Amino acid sequence: MLTIASAAAFLLLASTAQDAPPAAEPVKPAATLPAKWPVKDSVAGEDIPGVVAKGTPIYKWSEGHSFTEGPACAPDGTMYFTDIPANAVIRLDPMGAQVALKDSKGMNGLFFAKDGTLFGCQAGEQRIVAVDLAKGETRVVCDKRTDGGKLGKVNDLVLDRSGGVWFTAPVIGRKRDVSAPDAVYFVPAEGGDAVEVVRSDKVNAPNGIHLSPDSKTLYVVPYMSLEMMAYPIEGPGKLGEGKVFYKIPSGTRQTIGGDGLTVDTRGNVYVAIPARASVFVLSPEGKPLGMIRFPESPSNCALGGKDGRTLFVTAQKGVYSIDVEGARSR
Repeated sequence: MLTIASAAAFLLLASTAQDAPPAAEPVKPAATLPAKWPVKDSVAGEDIPGVVAKGTPIYKWSEGHSFTEGPACAPDGTMYFTDIPANAVIRLDPMGAQVALKDSKGMNGLFFAKDGTLFGCQAGEQRIVAVDLAKGETRVVCDKRTDGGKLGKVNDLVLDRSGGVWFTAPVIGRKRDVSAPDAVYFVPAEGGDAVEVVRSDKVNAPNGIHLSPDSKTLYVVPYMSLEMMAYPIEGPGKLGEGKVFYKIPSGTRQTIGGDGLTVDTRGNVYVAIPARASVFVLSPEGKPLGMIRFPESPSNCALGGKDGRTLFVTAQKGVYSIDVEGARSR
C-alpha cells in the first residue's frame, strides 16, 4: 500500500531541508491513511565538507512502489517522480504522494522547464513529450531520429538554457542488431527530429544525463561501464571531444556503472550508484568528495524543495531525501 505525507511534514522538510514487478496498487485517498510521513529513516554515515555532515537525517517520503525513477522538481520546489511499472507520474505535495499523471506510457526521466512544462521520456512510446500538468495536455517533442529511425527506450533528459533537450536512449538487455542504437541525442524543445550526439563503445548504455551550471558541459553516466563522461557543448546539438570525468570504483558488480545524476549551483555532481546503494558526490573537477548511503539502491536524484537544498532520491520501492549545505538546485 502506498502511504502519504502530511502537509505539516512537507513544510517542515522543505524549510529544513529494467525490470520490476508489473503492477503497483493505486494511491489511496488522503483521508484513509495515517498522517505520519515523512519519517526519519537513517542518517548520513560520513562527513562531506560543505555538502552534508555525518549524522544528518535521511527521511523516507513514500514506500510501496514498484520501481521509482525520474525525480524532478517543479519551479515551486514540489518534487515529482515516476513509478515505471505502475505507469504513473507521482507528486509529493502538502497532501503527500498523489498520482499527477496516469497512463504515463512508461515514463522514466523527467525535467521541468522554467515555465512549469514537464518534459519526460516515454519509454513505452519511444518518444520525448512535453506535458502541461494543469491542462492535462501532452505534446510530442520527438519520436524519431534524423534518419527516420526509432529512438529506442528513451531514459533520461535535461534541458539547457537555450531550450534544447539532451536525452539518453540506452540499449540494456536488447539485441543491438535489431534495436535503435545505444546513443545520446539532442532536439529543440519546440520539437523536431533527434540529432545523434554520442555513440561510442566507451559509453555503454548511456543512462544518466545532466549539465554543468553554465550549460557548457554535458555529463553522461553509462550504466554498463564505469567511466562517467564530460563533453564540452559547442552549440545546439554539437559536442566537442569527450573526456572521462570520473571512473566509478569497481566492486562486486564491476560492469554496472551509475544511473541518474544531478548538479548543484556550485558545480558539484551527485551520481546515483545502485551497486553501492549510495549517491557519490563529486567536485566540479571530478574529484570524489564522499558518498551518502541510502537504505535502498538509488536510481536517480534531484535537488529541490522550498529553498532548493533538499536532495530527493528515488530508490527501488521508496523515495528519500536529505538536506545538503550551501548548495541549490541548478
